[in-house]
Amino acid sequence: MTSSDPFTDSGGSTVGWVLVLFLLVVGFGVAAYAYDKFKTNGFRPRTVHTRLAPRDVVDAFARTVTGTGWTIVDWGNPVVAQSGLLSGIRQQIALRVEPGPTGCTVQVFVPRYSKKVLGGATKAYTLRWRMSSFLTEVRRMDTNAMVQG
Repeated sequence: MTSSDPFTDSGGSTVGWVLVLFLLVVGFGVAAYAYDKFKTNGFRPRTVHTRLAPRDVVDAFARTVTGTGWTIVDWGNPVVAQSGLLSGIRQQIALRVEPGPTGCTVQVFVPRYSKKVLGGATKAYTLRWRMSSFLTEVRRMDTNAMVQG
């Protein structure tokens, strides 16, 4: 009597186990890729059209993005906030302001973030939180602000 189940076959058939191992490796690979895309999507570049004055936008950026080791390292255009060296990894969030006749157009983006050896983003949540708090503050100050991206 022969067993047709490769998982319980005592004859040494390992085809079933190899298939299960292969599917697990592929599954973990897909999950890692999807998780990395989720993290990098959180700090994707965004454009905001607002009626606020450029100085108010820059003040909101400095107030919401800096703190807890983060400081403004460049007050030009773009304004650049950078993480401290104590965190081990330098990261930056930048704000470019283009004044217009009825307010300004603002671009907030991440020019520098850290990657793991195999390419995944590290410490992406702090970038996401800081960018989200800035966008929330702009929306609070100008309820008609339009965020794209």
